[in-house]
Amino acid sequence: MGGTVEVIGLSKTYGRQNIWHDVTLTLPPGEITAMMGPSGTGKSVFLKSIIGLTEPEQGQVLIDGVDMVAAPEAHKLELRKKFGVLFQDGALFGSISIFDNVAFPLREHTKFKESRIRELVMEKLDMVGLVGQEHKLPGEISGGMKKRAGLARSLVTDPEIILVDEPDSGLDPVRTSNLAELLVEVNAATDATMLVVTHNIELARTLPDNLGMLYRRELVMFGPREEFLMTDHPVVSQFMSGDPDGPIGMSEEADHKRSEPFAPAGDGFFQPSGNMMVHSGARAIEVLPRQLMPRSGAVRASAERHRQQVAAGTATLYVADDEESDRARSIPTKSLAVRALDATGSLFALGLDTIRAMFRRPFRASETLEQFWFVVSVSWIPAMLISIPLGAVIALQLGTLTSQLGAQSFTGAASVLAIVQQAAPIITTLVIAGAGGAAICAELGARTIRDEIDAMRVIGIDPVHRLVVPRVLACVVAAVLLNGLVSVVGVLGGYFFNVILQDGTPGAYLSSFTALAQISDLWIGEIKAVVFGFIAGVVACYRGLHTAPGPKGVGDSVNQSVVVTFLLLFFVNFVLTTLYLALVPMKGA
Repeated sequence: MGGTVEVIGLSKTYGRQNIWHDVTLTLPPGEITAMMGPSGTGKSVFLKSIIGLTEPEQGQVLIDGVDMVAAPEAHKLELRKKFGVLFQDGALFGSISIFDNVAFPLREHTKFKESRIRELVMEKLDMVGLVGQEHKLPGEISGGMKKRAGLARSLVTDPEIILVDEPDSGLDPVRTSNLAELLVEVNAATDATMLVVTHNIELARTLPDNLGMLYRRELVMFGPREEFLMTDHPVVSQFMSGDPDGPIGMSEEADHKRSEPFAPAGDGFFQPSGNMMVHSGARAIEVLPRQLMPRSGAVRASAERHRQQVAAGTATLYVADDEESDRARSIPTKSLAVRALDATGSLFALGLDTIRAMFRRPFRASETLEQFWFVVSVSWIPAMLISIPLGAVIALQLGTLTSQLGAQSFTGAASVLAIVQQAAPIITTLVIAGAGGAAICAELGARTIRDEIDAMRVIGIDPVHRLVVPRVLACVVAAVLLNGLVSVVGVLGGYFFNVILQDGTPGAYLSSFTALAQISDLWIGEIKAVVFGFIAGVVACYRGLHTAPGPKGVGDSVNQSVVVTFLLLFFVNFVLTTLYLALVPMKGA
């Protein structure tokens, strides 16, 4: 029998918008449950909350008795190994083949030989009709094929709980029916607990054993399919019939105006018999449609248990009352200040998690080297081009000032210290943030909106260890090396312009620096480069992992990552410089 999923008092908000409140239900083990609702009612958010990809404000999600909401992230990764998840668009990893996508969970969590992995992968690909396509990249196949490949990956580890988000999305009616039959076959073979999120009426009427509906920020009804489909609840009846007349409007705001308390009309609810039609008030409700059965003839043990529970009266229909609806509408939401503090705390937490993950094995050396080469390749030319005029400006300005004070011999010391301690680390990291960091943010943001990051978490892979650590380390090492390059080029540029344009003494420029500078003056620039590179990498990764949906969300995240990095750099630079001058007096710049 599949795993147990018990949801207790779950509430979720985004900013000032309440998605749903106080949702309580239990997915019967081994049975298929479908969750419906109008568009925008948070069905996908509910699915992600069950697996811990979205953190609710209140409530519990008990997976085999363990609270997914309160569990630490490391424990969540272990719990997620019980799950198989099919995302709306498949959430395949775009840089590897279909075969490698399906094999990914096996290679990460088992010690199977490659021959055994190939056997299991081809078995699942054959199940979803993708044999012969395994060598292709996700970008080379259709949306429907991506969805089937995602299903194969979700099934390859034989999970106890299977979550399916909008299985009909992007599929024609025939392939939707085929996928529904495939889910029934999988349930018959594995007895896994299934939750299918959909607004496809035909799928909801024929596939599941149990049905639920989210509407107006609450769970309005949940229970056995046999009772759910025969109810005369106005919201459920209107949705299942697709009738434009009723409490459901074009928007949530319109729903509030149109909605009326549920009061059964006429004789209320009663069970059908034979082929008769059931009339409830003015609305005719058709006879209970036939449920899908495995085409192979296999017996679904969960369906037998379900029928026995319905017959015994132990499977009951839950219907929300008006008092619950009022309570759902009055849930408090977070203010802008609280959300800003939450974001700051999340950024700080990501930095700490990154430091801890750096010492975990295995170390992703090839990924780190690849990211380092990319960051350096897009940053070194701009950094060098900026450092030449900046070094010249600093030398010219300080040369003019020291000439007025009669201290021309100190021009070299002042210029070089300003470049090495202040200008070089800032320039280096600003270029890295604007070039490499922006690209890192865009890449992770694109993966986020394609659900690749969530798919990685579902498989039980920590994105911080797998993705963030290599990119942050790449930014740090690139900052240290480029800081040295910028320092040298900046000093040479300052030297050239001081000697040529201000008639400075060639030997005095550098000799004053070597006479007055200390080793600590040189180290402070590299220490700043390490800190600044870390900040640039963490901010870029944080914004990429928390991007809003759509291309605009990715663009906004890139802009925010650059701006936030700039602000943090100048603030941290002030703090470090102040500390240095306080701890090392008489040697600072």
